[in-house]
This record gives sequence, C-alpha cells and structure tokens, in this order.
Amino acid sequence: MTVTARSGRGTALTVLSPMPRLWAGPLRAVLYVRKLLGPSRDLQRMSFIHFAHWSVITRFPFQERRSRYAYLLFRSDFNGSWDEYIDAFSIVIPRRMALIWGWSYGFPGALPTEPFRRYIRHNDLPVDHYWAAYPESSVTEVAAALRVRDAYRGHFGDLDPEAAPDHPAWPRFLHDVQSDLYTWERDDAPAT
Repeated sequence: MTVTARSGRGTALTVLSPMPRLWAGPLRAVLYVRKLLGPSRDLQRMSFIHFAHWSVITRFPFQERRSRYAYLLFRSDFNGSWDEYIDAFSIVIPRRMALIWGWSYGFPGALPTEPFRRYIRHNDLPVDHYWAAYPESSVTEVAAALRVRDAYRGHFGDLDPEAAPDHPAWPRFLHDVQSDLYTWERDDAPAT
C-alpha cells in the first residue's frame, strides 16, 4: 500500500490507471462535458475536498513512441482519512465514478467500497512533495474565514480591527457572520 503525503490535516492522492488507448478520446469528451457543467451539488457538499482533477494521458514527454496504453490520472487533496475519502466517492457518486474509471483496466466498480479502495490503493502513486498553504485548516474553515474577512470589509472598510468592537455596526456584523465563526481547538492547547 502506498502511503499518501500529508501536510497538517491535508492529504494528497495521485492515482494513475492504465486504460485502452481506444477509450482516451471518449473519456476526454466525458471529462470536458463534466468540466463545462461544473462541480455537482454532491461534490460541493463534500467540503473536505480541496481539489480533484482527472486528466487523460496518451503520451508522456519522455516517450519517443506512443504508449500501448493511455492513462487516467487523478489528483486530489482532501482533509480526513484516506478510507473515508474513497468511501465518500463510492457512496455519494458511484455512477460518476463508474463513468470516469470504468474505462480503466481492472476497475471493479465503485460499490461495494472495499474492492474500489483496493483498486485505488493499487494504482496510487507515491507523492514526493506535498505542501498546503493552511495545513491546520479545512477547506470549510478557510472559506468561512474568507467570508468573515469580506463581511468585515463590507461593514468597516479599512477600520483597524482593534476599533471594530466599539463601532455601531459591530452587533450587525457579528449577526451576519455568526455561522462562519468557529472555535478551533488545537491539539497543543493547554487543558483548562
């Protein structure tokens, strides 16, 4: 089993699956249409995903002659455990997983989850380097922080944050951002 790279709470995953060259064109068309449609609501609700991207490779730069196979490259960053991540794809969007990976050799189907996990593990590539801008924060937390920042600017402009609690708009600001305010607990915080 390949050990995926971690940076704080984030994990990187790179999967390279061989497929018949014949199916490279149709799969590219499927991925292009999926890109035009944008992320589905199911994927948007999976807020632990930082990034997910599929590409079809028909030739590597170092190859003088074309390969016997094409390859499906999947690259993703996410928060949480590897098993939970793969299971989420299997359970939430199994038909889309079949539509994308179904062109690849050895794809067992997205359900049940254990054969799909074994397939992904088998094709998982080692990651040499992985970096995260906010390693201790989830995508949900970063998005919430950006919404709080934007709301602050909308209410107070360039006002010094030290002066904001005395501003008449402070209660309204807190009301507007209350769903985005978090109390983060750190593992190294002293016990109270």
